[in-house]
Amino acid sequence: MKNIKDKSKLNIPALAVIGIIILAVIISVIAVAASKGSRPDGLYQFNQSVANGIDVSEHNGEIDWEKVKETQDFAFIRVGYRGYGNGEIYEDKYAADNLKNANKAKIPVGVYFYTQAVTAEEAEDEADFVYDIIKKYNIDLPVMIDFEYPIDSDGNAVGRLVESDNDLNKNAEIINSFVEKLEKKGYTAGVYASSSVLHNKISMKKLKKSAVAWVADYNDKVTYDVDYTIWQYSETGSVDGVSSKYVDLNYWYE
Repeated sequence: MKNIKDKSKLNIPALAVIGIIILAVIISVIAVAASKGSRPDGLYQFNQSVANGIDVSEHNGEIDWEKVKETQDFAFIRVGYRGYGNGEIYEDKYAADNLKNANKAKIPVGVYFYTQAVTAEEAEDEADFVYDIIKKYNIDLPVMIDFEYPIDSDGNAVGRLVESDNDLNKNAEIINSFVEKLEKKGYTAGVYASSSVLHNKISMKKLKKSAVAWVADYNDKVTYDVDYTIWQYSETGSVDGVSSKYVDLNYWYE
């Protein structure tokens, strides 16, 4: 009988290489999972632990985006708003100019819409309105629904949101409708609100896990225990290139 090589013998060098590859894949998966934490997928990466940015609207006047880029890593631009009294939707007067010139300056931008939607259907209408404006621009950062309760001169909440008496779950449903509509269009989306509103007026557990949270809190640290990616820490900042007296300042955490 001819000598036949024992095919059951192990090829040690080959197995060692395979083992190293498998180990590397496992380590990579663990590292990615650890780095994500509670953050949604698909976020822009600045490759720095904290990035600095501003958010602007027509109230900030004309902006020299080339100057802004010298000190700021990103910007959020308001594209529109819903009237808290009449419920009508309006485009921000400077939205087109800001988007065009920010793109020209190649500064990463996101956008936001000031909502007063009291139903999921109204939030979807707002999302469609936003999409019609931003679809011809480069939007690197999330599209945010700005969820606020307007305050009158006496410090009382006024407008459609407070009058609707929607509960935390309903507010989360409204935000989710906006987020889902924009996600279907290929955008990352989320919600902007004060830490108090996020904590007391919105069921964070009901929000889509993919929704980015942008919190406003003008203290040394965020007051309420809420998860967030972006922190608007000042409304009285000053930045070269912005003509208004004050501009909102933000941190983006990686």
